[in-house]
Amino acid sequence: MRPSHRQWQFSIFKRLIIAFIIATIPIYMLAGILYSWATGMLRQDIVNSAETQSENYIRELNSTFKRFNSLQYDMMNDMYLVQLVNAYDILESYRKIELINFLRAKLVSIRNSSDLIFDVRLYLSPIDVEISAVDGYGALKENAVPTEKLVNPYNVISYKNKLLIVAFPLDSVLSGTPELVVEIELRATELKRSLKAAAEREFTGAMVLGLSSSSEKIIAVKKTELSPLMEQSYTSNEATEQLTESSFADKAEDYIYMRSVEPESGIYLDHFLYKPTMFRSVIPYIQWFWLFFTATIIMVGFYLLYINRAINKPLVKIVRAFKRVEEGNLDLNIRHDKDDEFGFLYERFNEMLIKLQISIDEVYNQQIHRQNAELKQLQSQINPHFLYNCLFSIIRLIKMQKEDEAVQFTNQLAKYFQFITRNTRDTVPLENEAAHARNYVMLQLTRFSDRVTIDFGEIPEKLKSISVPRLIIQPLVENAFVHGLENVTEGGLLRVSFTEESGKAIIVVEDNGEASEEGLVKLEALLSEVQEVAEVTGTLNVHRRLKYSYGPESGLQVERSELGGLKVKMIIEWDGEMAHVPDADRR
Repeated sequence: MRPSHRQWQFSIFKRLIIAFIIATIPIYMLAGILYSWATGMLRQDIVNSAETQSENYIRELNSTFKRFNSLQYDMMNDMYLVQLVNAYDILESYRKIELINFLRAKLVSIRNSSDLIFDVRLYLSPIDVEISAVDGYGALKENAVPTEKLVNPYNVISYKNKLLIVAFPLDSVLSGTPELVVEIELRATELKRSLKAAAEREFTGAMVLGLSSSSEKIIAVKKTELSPLMEQSYTSNEATEQLTESSFADKAEDYIYMRSVEPESGIYLDHFLYKPTMFRSVIPYIQWFWLFFTATIIMVGFYLLYINRAINKPLVKIVRAFKRVEEGNLDLNIRHDKDDEFGFLYERFNEMLIKLQISIDEVYNQQIHRQNAELKQLQSQINPHFLYNCLFSIIRLIKMQKEDEAVQFTNQLAKYFQFITRNTRDTVPLENEAAHARNYVMLQLTRFSDRVTIDFGEIPEKLKSISVPRLIIQPLVENAFVHGLENVTEGGLLRVSFTEESGKAIIVVEDNGEASEEGLVKLEALLSEVQEVAEVTGTLNVHRRLKYSYGPESGLQVERSELGGLKVKMIIEWDGEMAHVPDADRR
């Protein structure tokens, strides 16, 4: 007995509930160890704390150096210094000594303002005097202010294993050695002591304070195993500048590296965090986390396999069947081994295909009959004005005693009627259809020869043999003569071209006659068939037949021609060898 729809509904619901419970059990288990996720937050907090510590340290150090710069600047503008330099030659000896002592006292005051300052020196090249807070004053030593000291004014530099801050009037260096130089020598041991104090945290592996402009560095290493690696990483200026977190991690995966730089003072601080110390207390929780995470992945995998077999595969099967139906394949009969919901769907699908085939056959036959009736109607509606004009043209040629032209014209007219009244077959090669359209154009030239020029292009060899419905080009040419070139007095042009683009045959009929915007809009609306039309015109019939024969991508498109008139583009989809034509059109 086949289960009812309600029973099937309950069956799939029960399976989904069971599968959902199995899949969510790991989630509830992971919820019990959510606190282990705090390890990630802990790591980030430690890294952020270390970064803040490094930035604060180097910022405070930079502020200290900036204060030193201010003291140097004040020293260069001291009134005693100005008086000593500018009036040295005219000053009494006791006054010179007095001014020098004043200046040395100020240098000592600067030195005592910070434990980081070892000595403050003043070099006065115009009077050959050197004053030091530690050594007193005396004659200016030879090469006391070499060029190497002047490369980076007001910033920390390394010169002969000394850390110096050299200040001088920036405009004076242009003329050679500055007349006035204020030099502060920093106490390296004090910098090292302060750096060690900053590196006292448990998770700090090492901290390196260095100069961006040289290889000079002060190192406070807490973990001895880092020392050889660090010495190797700071062997040159280039190594110091190019040291990055990724490059260091390749060498020492137990460390996290970060750098803080103060470009104003030319110093940097490298901070190395020792991972085992950082996460010693949380490593077991991290291991448990990965264990449960792996278990969850495995269980979710089993759940997905179950869903795939129970739901996904049957759904894919029926979706593929629908796609094959969309492609036009109605000879399907899908099966399902289990007597469940999908079995019911498959059975209904097969029944639907049978009914659909019956309906399509009925609609197809009705469409064929309608298309053929419209074509026969158009074939029977031969434009009487065209016939009258052709007969008058024959009479005129006979009266003008142009018997050969009259005979040729009559033959062309006979071929025209022979082609449009033939009922044996509704499809012809494109080459024959184009020949008929060309024949029609030649008939029209008897009236328009002095006012219209014809540019009838050649058909590409690939397109000559494709099979097309009869009478698809001549209505477009006739429309160009009647609505575009009828009132042209001279200089008229009709162009017919044939091209092949990416599996499409493109036939273009365009002219330089009259083409109003209103007429163009009406024609576009007619081809779009947004509303039911009372009368089927030749252009609409061609458009419908093309769409019906070759698919929705085929048909007519209208636009304004570059020549100034109307441009009608006929698009025929084909497979590269032979365009598809329904069997009914081949009879």
